[in-house]
Amino acid sequence: MRETLLEFFKKTGRPHRLEEILSRFGLEKREAKAYLKALVREGLLEKKGSQYFLPARVQGPISLHRDGYGFVRLPEKDLFIPPGYTKDAWPEDLVEARLMPPGRDGKPWGVVERVLKRARERVVGTLDFRRGYAVLLPDELGLPELRLLPEGLHGLKRGSRIVVKVHYDRRPYGEFLEYLGEGDAPETETEAVIAKYGLRAEFPEEVLKEAEAIPLEIPEAELRRREDFRSLRVFTIDGVDAKDFDDAIHVERLPKGYRIGVHIADVSHYVKEGSALDQEALLRGTSVYLPGRVLPMLPERLSNGVCSLKPHEDRLVLSVLVDLDENLEVKRVRFAEGVIRSVARTTYTEVEAFAEGYGLPEEHAFLAEDLRLLLDLTGRLRQKRLQAGSLDFSFPEVKVEVEDGTLHLIPQEEPRARGLIEELMLLANRLVAEYLVKKGLPGLFRVHEEPLEEAYGKLRTALARLGYTLPEKLSSKALQRVLLEAKGRPEEPVVANLVLRSLRLARYAAENLGHFGLAMEHYLHFTSPIRRYPDLVVHRVLKAVLRRTLTPAKKARWQETFPAMAEHASEMERKAEAAERELTKYYMAKWAELHLGERFLGKVTGVAGFGAFVMLRNGVEGLVRLEALGPYTYSEEALALLGPKGKRIRLGDEMEVVIAAANPRLRQIDLLPYRDEEKKEASRGKTLVQKGKAKEEEMRKVVGPPKDTSRDSRPERATVNTVYFGEWAPREEKAGMHRPADTRAKRRRRRR
Repeated sequence: MRETLLEFFKKTGRPHRLEEILSRFGLEKREAKAYLKALVREGLLEKKGSQYFLPARVQGPISLHRDGYGFVRLPEKDLFIPPGYTKDAWPEDLVEARLMPPGRDGKPWGVVERVLKRARERVVGTLDFRRGYAVLLPDELGLPELRLLPEGLHGLKRGSRIVVKVHYDRRPYGEFLEYLGEGDAPETETEAVIAKYGLRAEFPEEVLKEAEAIPLEIPEAELRRREDFRSLRVFTIDGVDAKDFDDAIHVERLPKGYRIGVHIADVSHYVKEGSALDQEALLRGTSVYLPGRVLPMLPERLSNGVCSLKPHEDRLVLSVLVDLDENLEVKRVRFAEGVIRSVARTTYTEVEAFAEGYGLPEEHAFLAEDLRLLLDLTGRLRQKRLQAGSLDFSFPEVKVEVEDGTLHLIPQEEPRARGLIEELMLLANRLVAEYLVKKGLPGLFRVHEEPLEEAYGKLRTALARLGYTLPEKLSSKALQRVLLEAKGRPEEPVVANLVLRSLRLARYAAENLGHFGLAMEHYLHFTSPIRRYPDLVVHRVLKAVLRRTLTPAKKARWQETFPAMAEHASEMERKAEAAERELTKYYMAKWAELHLGERFLGKVTGVAGFGAFVMLRNGVEGLVRLEALGPYTYSEEALALLGPKGKRIRLGDEMEVVIAAANPRLRQIDLLPYRDEEKKEASRGKTLVQKGKAKEEEMRKVVGPPKDTSRDSRPERATVNTVYFGEWAPREEKAGMHRPADTRAKRRRRRR
């Protein structure tokens, strides 16, 4: 309905009163006001007096092309900004643009009037000296060179990697902040990525002191106050190298069904609202898992200590107890502050082996009956979820680990074990969200709105070319049906990628807008308070209700502060994912440097006018340029590269390739199609591997795990290719990226 209302305003092009909307669409007054209020809040409509109308100005982040033009990204449709009208905006700056009358082509366009918020305060780059001045060559493509103040640069050599603070004057300039190192060594590159995304690496002294003051022992009075679950078979399932365990589970058979317990670490007991620990956790928003490096949201004393649900130790929890009937319908839900003592720490590997018919390790054999029951229940819960329309993407998942100075790319192959935990966490998250909504309580919800009309229309057209049909009316069930139809077919990755690209970003919000991808009316994050700040906030709300301490003043304060908190949490999540993705690409390019000239089998993951992207089985992705493929042309209609004699290259096709070149600094890998007549060229490339060995030795000196390589102290692994609903970033331009052209206003205006 929101899209319908917006289309109505665009079609009429004039203001409308609420009464007109009510009579035109037959809506109830309360419902219509809610829709209009949401459109005003998003900047899609304006209100003056009793009239609603389309704004003459729009606000949004701007993307800039190297040829000088740009687009202001809007919820409905991006606004084109011609060269010369982008003002002094840099990529991703939040700008306000004035809408201009359509030109002869009938398309709208705009003029940037002012920059509302800069996307970056600091820039990472390489130091250079030109004509007596120090300048910064930014790592980020698309940013201009910055002249630097001389202070702090004494003794630094050309080529040093540094961080500078940007001063957005009439002519922007930089002020030296930090020296990172030389060249593109892994240690330097990690620090550069952390600085680029403004991530917080070290904890302030006052935060560490506050954490150290937390007692390791739980007071007896606190144990007596809580519900005691220590007699139950509560256990954890995590990755082999996990160090923080924030969720534990148990299952019981009831006379007419089952009881499932999901026990989550009670982080809010230790991290008090407004404390130094809390303020730092809010700033971080989330733990960041980089290859070889972890930036936790909470200090180690909490994340790996008093809050981690370690086996055979008493731990405080916030529990969700769910009674299900034989058909897995929820009959009763209860929330409780409790204490547990985990009986075992199991791993995904163990549980997956058990699911495949192998036994459990002797020390965990007593959990066989519980695991058998949980595998059955969660398998059935998953089927119910899929039948309701929850989207099921089966993209491969790869772990990236730096250990002993060497990069390991490890495919994840534990679907049933991970699915067991996922279903139980989804169940707990949904039930907590339903409870908050039913009680009219404030919260931070995990929302995923349905695709925009235009995006869905493009998806229907693209899938129709592949022989798949979608109804005119959008539904998650229809999308799930298409994904299931494509399963196992050569075009499966094509279909999955098209559906994923059509979805909007999942995000946090202070209002419950539902989760389209999961086909859930109510959903939030509750199960990972050690590593996600929104989960910690939800814990506080739930505990305030359980303790009957939710005063009207506290409720009003939360309702006022939660919207900004949700926006910040979403932003930090995006930064963490972007940092992980970028550093992973760097390490993959490092890996490719060591395998120059070697031949691999991969799958085509993208096609464009400049070539085809191919992903190897270990997750490394590179570009095969069009000139290397031969006389191929890109066909948008066929979603393929078309060659001579009916040949075509489509997403999902297998391709044998040779690694031709790698540039870690630019995160680029160039591939060549392997052909028999090119064996000589490939063998020549193999000689470059010897040079790569020397680089590998250098890499091992600066990157490596802690000396203690026991299981619980191994470096964290970063995950790539994990699907988060709608969290799809358009593929970055790889080769030939230039800085934007001078965008000062030109005399000749765009034709209208």
